[in-house]
Amino acid sequence: MKTTVVRTTLEGLVAKSHAHRAKQGSSVFYTAAAASEPAAAEPQQEAVAG
Repeated sequence: MKTTVVRTTLEGLVAKSHAHRAKQGSSVFYTAAAASEPAAAEPQQEAVAG
């Protein structure tokens, strides 16, 4: 995987406010943005009494 693909993807996430960019010296660090709503990993199933 090329670094340009990774950088472009990360910059896209920054543009959509899904990640934050911080520059320290000549390095750039990316961190995930805090989720406003927790995403459901799997749909929850309800038990049916019968």
